[in-house]
Amino acid sequence: MLLNKPRAYAVMDKYGLDGLLAATQINIYYMTDFWGALMRMRRSFFNYAVLPRDENAPAALVMTATEAQRLTEMPTWVPNVVTYTHPVHAHSRDYDTATEEPDAGPGYRWPVRNADRLPPKERQWEAMRADLAEKNRATPTYALRQALRDAGLEKGTIGTDDPRPVEWMNQLGFDKLKGVEATNIFREIRMVKSTDELTIMREAARINEDGVNAAIKVLHVGTTFPEIERAFNVEVAQQGGRAVYITTGSGGLPHDKVTAGEPVMFDALCEYRHYHGDIGRTAVVGEPSAEIVLRNKAMSVGWQTAYETIKPGVTGRQMTEKVLAAIEREGFPGFLVATPHSVGLEHTDHPIPIGLELPGSRGDLVFEENMVINVDLPYHELGFGGMHLEDVIRVTKDGCEPLTSMKTDLIVIPA
Repeated sequence: MLLNKPRAYAVMDKYGLDGLLAATQINIYYMTDFWGALMRMRRSFFNYAVLPRDENAPAALVMTATEAQRLTEMPTWVPNVVTYTHPVHAHSRDYDTATEEPDAGPGYRWPVRNADRLPPKERQWEAMRADLAEKNRATPTYALRQALRDAGLEKGTIGTDDPRPVEWMNQLGFDKLKGVEATNIFREIRMVKSTDELTIMREAARINEDGVNAAIKVLHVGTTFPEIERAFNVEVAQQGGRAVYITTGSGGLPHDKVTAGEPVMFDALCEYRHYHGDIGRTAVVGEPSAEIVLRNKAMSVGWQTAYETIKPGVTGRQMTEKVLAAIEREGFPGFLVATPHSVGLEHTDHPIPIGLELPGSRGDLVFEENMVINVDLPYHELGFGGMHLEDVIRVTKDGCEPLTSMKTDLIVIPA
């Protein structure tokens, strides 16, 4: 189970919520372990997840009946799967949406040949189809209404990552249902990882580091960014991940190709099972100058300072101040950025200001056990080049556990 259920209950209590309603793909996946084809298409409002605060009420997944067989490959822990097909002749008359519902119709059922000789998986599909047909609804919205009714949330206050489904439920007769904007509430829950999430994130971190190492291996004088990107993308894909991006600076390579003696920063992000790996490195082709060596050493000391500072209860500001001071003491004045961020289903997997909120309005980031943290240490100087260090760590009860190699030495490639 990806969901950190005890934390979800605690956060719901903190905000006085009777439940959670997820309409965005990452939160549906987080709450149910399911990511179907329509979710991969990023098709909005065709899947939902419901988590009631009442531990005796059923959590739910809303999904199309045509994808039900996918549950054999990607099972969900939630006890209430509510499917939908499409209404039959719903256009033939007007419906009182508060009291009526269009006929869901029979849905799709593939022809069956030699029913008594079906392989075990196809027999499982048929049994699942029959079970789910009992609660099949006409549309995703009607299926969501059923899921909320089953959970006893018709009059509840629920946190949601999109307000529109709550408005639709109000129009379908749940006029006492209240929605609370919960984009950052979901992030607050997600930023402390479950055991299953940590297993995935260790693999995501490893794949991403292998990807950036493959990209660095293609460096030579004259290497172009598309060559670097291709090497990263291919390595990540070969290991079952999905490349999100790799960058060699805020605007790419200053000379549009790798130049001898100029440092190149690498910042790389990939996904594995929808969780992110994130890493930063610095490489140079040819003999590095003394200044480059000194600066990378200072940044390495800064990273080690971050690693030794982070533990539960420490704030992001406290860590940042120590890191910047350490880098300056090591002979790199003017270093600007030491930014910690939680990583997970999003690159930044903790509450951040949105809408009318101003930077800093949410207070400082406070590290907690089982957060997965990156600390960005990027640097770019016009006429000099780019440098970066970043690794993935898990916050433990009294310190940190690295999920990447923490090999922060300057990478020197012979010209």
